[in-house]
Amino acid sequence: MTPRRLSFRAFLRSERGGVAVTGATFAVCAIGALAIGVDVASVFVERRRAQSAVDLAAIAAARDPDKALQAASATVRDNGVFGVRDIRIVKGTYTADPAIPVNARFVPNSAPVNAVMVELDSKAQTFFGKSFLPESTMNVATRATAVSTAQAAFTIGSRLLSLDGGILNAFLSGLLGGNVSLTVMDYNALAGFNVDLFKFSNTLGTSVVGQAGTYQDLAAARVSAGQVLDAMISVAQASGAGAQVDFALRQLKNYSNANNVKLYVNKLVDFGQSNSLTFGQGATALQAKATALSLIQAVAEVANGKNQVDITSSLNVPGLVSTQLGITVGERPQSSPWIRFGADGVEVYTAQTRVRLIAEVGGSGLLAGVTLRVPVYLDIAAARARLADISCGPNPANDLRVTLAVRPSALNAWIAEPTTLSGWKTLGSPPNMINASIANVAGLITATGKANAEVTNMSDTNVVFRHADIASLTSKNVKTSHFTQSLTASLVNNLTLTVSAGGLLSLTPTGILTALIRSILSPVTPAIDGVLNNVLKALGIGIGEADVWVNGVRCDGAALVR
Repeated sequence: MTPRRLSFRAFLRSERGGVAVTGATFAVCAIGALAIGVDVASVFVERRRAQSAVDLAAIAAARDPDKALQAASATVRDNGVFGVRDIRIVKGTYTADPAIPVNARFVPNSAPVNAVMVELDSKAQTFFGKSFLPESTMNVATRATAVSTAQAAFTIGSRLLSLDGGILNAFLSGLLGGNVSLTVMDYNALAGFNVDLFKFSNTLGTSVVGQAGTYQDLAAARVSAGQVLDAMISVAQASGAGAQVDFALRQLKNYSNANNVKLYVNKLVDFGQSNSLTFGQGATALQAKATALSLIQAVAEVANGKNQVDITSSLNVPGLVSTQLGITVGERPQSSPWIRFGADGVEVYTAQTRVRLIAEVGGSGLLAGVTLRVPVYLDIAAARARLADISCGPNPANDLRVTLAVRPSALNAWIAEPTTLSGWKTLGSPPNMINASIANVAGLITATGKANAEVTNMSDTNVVFRHADIASLTSKNVKTSHFTQSLTASLVNNLTLTVSAGGLLSLTPTGILTALIRSILSPVTPAIDGVLNNVLKALGIGIGEADVWVNGVRCDGAALVR
């Protein structure tokens, strides 16, 4: 039988073999889809590899922002990212605050630097896209931000190396009100008790804000010095600090007006990265301590806000007829709390302080029976400490280094008198000093004079704290250079005197009287210096000096943030 030939039209209408054609078409599509799937998977794998590498690079960069680019580049290279085209570094400040939108927590190019964003441009290789991709690759962009979690707590001032009960009682009575009357034994007990700052903050915060509050809530709260002392008493009891500490804290509260003196906690403590944590979580972020006495002193200094404190006291000093002491304490700069928790770049300051000491000295020789006055005035500017670096190393017990950049206080000292006492007590403006009356005996003998000395040459000095220094709350002292001689002796030697005499003494050359006055004043300069040094030590101030502490440190590298 001869096969029938189909016409062309019949061929087009024929459905025989349709499945094969359809199958072939689908096979081509399947092969194309498979090729695309393979390439997409390849790009996805390369992107995941690049993202993992950029995450690690950001962490490495945040650990050492000064060498961020080198650290990030080395990390990307070690992780074998394909086709690296560019690595960009953006340094800035990250604030871990839930109240701030996620995309606004990292502020590029701002200080202090505590976070680094790493942007990586790389390529992903394709296998089946060579026919329609010029370089057989696709561009991949990844980004990650990490924040350094290394932080330290540090403070400046509150020297307390010389515990003088009389001076400290006058100081705390003037700041807190009332009649503080603690003994040197009480002060030694308070100086020997190290307060866990987060336990103290937990106790204070729970009583003021409530159990569910955060450290940021506590920082914004206004509390009384009495509430602070109550919290310290609770912590002292829980810590087994002893009966002497408990007695001293209760005496201080009972014999002062602490319940009526208010302060904002943020003037006392800046909790830094722990702000958003709830009470009880702070110790997991950073362990930090301070002596009870330094904490009390800080509370007293900041409790009065912008109102400067003026303290006047009479002192009995061997070798001097009488001594009148006046202390005016100002407010710390608005940006500075007493103790700060933070990362590189944060600063703390002391308060500006003015001290006046009017010493009276008995005369001798031709001036026997005459009392000479030596009015010494000190204007002591704020000292500053900045957290310059935290280096933890692989073994913090051996490798830990916290570096503070310290600038000691500037000093202006006079034997002179201000035009008005109110002008002297007005901090923030330079005092107008005039010749002081050194001697005046019924108008027959008058001596006036003026001398001035300045401690300048101020610059930052780097001070390094090791693990043992921090654990023992060891203080370190920074002094200005080229100022080692006695302050009062320096002033007396530079004193320009104008002397006049009447009666029989008018026959005595003024040069002899001037030399006699100097000879009377010179032997008593060590006694005057001793008073000034004890007063300044009790206040936490040194002449052209600064004392600094690192109260705690946290070393756990860096963490990724969104």
